[in-house]
Amino acid sequence: MQCGGARPAAAPNGASRSSSGAVIFGKPRPISTGGFVNVKELRELLGHDVLLLHCKPRTKKPSGSWGKLTIADMEKPDYLAKLERGNIGVALGAKSGNLIALDVDDDTLVAPYLELNPFLNYTLQTHGARGRVFWLRMAGDYPAKTVKLKTQSGGDAGEWRAGKNSQSIIHGIHPDTGKPYQMLNKFKPLVADFSSIVWPKEISNPLKPEFDLPANDTERQSDGVTESQSNRETDVTDETDAMVVVGVVSKALSPLSEPACLTIDDAVQLAMPDNAHQNNDRLFILARAVKTLENQSGKFTPAQLRAVFSRWFQRATEFLRPEQTHDEYMTQFLNAYASAKIPLGEGVITQAWKQAQEKPLPPEAVENFEDQNLRLVVALCRELQIIAGQEPFYLSSRTVQRLTKQESHATAARWLSSFCVLKILDEVEKGKGVRASRYRFNFAEK
Repeated sequence: MQCGGARPAAAPNGASRSSSGAVIFGKPRPISTGGFVNVKELRELLGHDVLLLHCKPRTKKPSGSWGKLTIADMEKPDYLAKLERGNIGVALGAKSGNLIALDVDDDTLVAPYLELNPFLNYTLQTHGARGRVFWLRMAGDYPAKTVKLKTQSGGDAGEWRAGKNSQSIIHGIHPDTGKPYQMLNKFKPLVADFSSIVWPKEISNPLKPEFDLPANDTERQSDGVTESQSNRETDVTDETDAMVVVGVVSKALSPLSEPACLTIDDAVQLAMPDNAHQNNDRLFILARAVKTLENQSGKFTPAQLRAVFSRWFQRATEFLRPEQTHDEYMTQFLNAYASAKIPLGEGVITQAWKQAQEKPLPPEAVENFEDQNLRLVVALCRELQIIAGQEPFYLSSRTVQRLTKQESHATAARWLSSFCVLKILDEVEKGKGVRASRYRFNFAEK
């Protein structure tokens, strides 16, 4: 959306922009994926925790016993070279960092999905014979199975693909049409909460959440370990930072969620207080959102900064202190803007993990563990505490699993639990809903 004369960035991949600045993909310019594939670029797009599958040319069938493959195979030069010959599939679900494929197998259903779920405009989309496939990363719980979707008249409407041994083709020649698969929207898969998906009325069997929890809804068994509710939730950091419009639409899921913003209205909506005494935090969120917008369309002018603030001020009036003036609030916002270093979408976890790997290991890691991964996770916790200051920090086992490339998040859950036993961490607040547990790092006495 234009603000104070701001010029919106060009829409990606041949898309157009509406008057509000939203990207419209009604007439996409496809990118053929049928010829030579750069596996390195494909991994950068999907993520290095995603397992790619070699398929025979012009088929959807992976070669060999692919169910035995793991992410470790993606580090083998021979396997990577093999991927460059034939079609390429993508293993889905837990095997690939909770990447799922929503296959819309009917051209007429694409528009209803996009209308009800505008965030799908900003995730990876591919096309085979009909419709398109939306690729998403799931945060928190989701139906880990593959389900054929049906229309109200009983016709085929596509598939939800997320089960064990589920896969979807992303590159090569379609076996029915003889034409290349296409990328309609070359974005990285968005991280989304399953409950954010709105199903079109044309779908007769929309999926519902399946948490598989005991009656008390606090614990479940996973790979032989009892994992608390807190350790299977999503950090209010990187994952929710990446929920672009998903977080805007479903802001009520977590008041601390930090999705990246795509329009000024998104930024203002994310920063809206819903109670008194929240304005310091919300103005800092607004400042970080502006930093994200600057990454898209260039640095804001002073006039644009004032315009963004004025829009927020008008909408937040009922929660503002009557004794504090417009100018005082604007000064507060401008100071937040000057001090904001991390745009929304460039998450705290990413920064902390980088610091954990670059700095000397803390004594809490060296004294207690020999395994390098365990030591680095202790260092990660230290960096998260430094960033959080006096407040506890959020961390989920799924994030630890992703960073350390473990096969199961249950392993990461055991690690975090052991840190608490050793008093490296204190669990301050158990996770609930899409919010992870909060921990406090106990620094060793000097």
